[in-house]
Amino acid sequence: MTRTKPADEQPEPVQDATPAVDTVEAVDSAHRYEPYPGVQFFHAGRYSPLFAAAGARLTSEGHNPSGKTLGPDWTNDHKAAWASFQQELRPKGGGDTSGIPDETAWNRLKVPRVTPLPKES
Repeated sequence: MTRTKPADEQPEPVQDATPAVDTVEAVDSAHRYEPYPGVQFFHAGRYSPLFAAAGARLTSEGHNPSGKTLGPDWTNDHKAAWASFQQELRPKGGGDTSGIPDETAWNRLKVPRVTPLPKES
């Protein structure tokens, strides 16, 4: 027979001072990687250091078939590289492979942060 201790004899639960792993990873990701800027961000004539950072990641992952430098101006080469990445991400055409990054593809690529962190209020 198992005896349970009365409530006044029960040890108090230990409070874990470390945050959950998911929380730490989310905070770390927010500092290390660029957040998804939204589909409207990707259009012709747009200039941003995010395009160069994403282009460098796409090239390092082998998704720049033209071999051109993917700089800060959004070009058809960027779109082709993203389409290649999306096709690898969704090999049977099960999703967006248009070359315009969606949030899933952007987060999977892990574009390093090039913009300053927002000020905490």
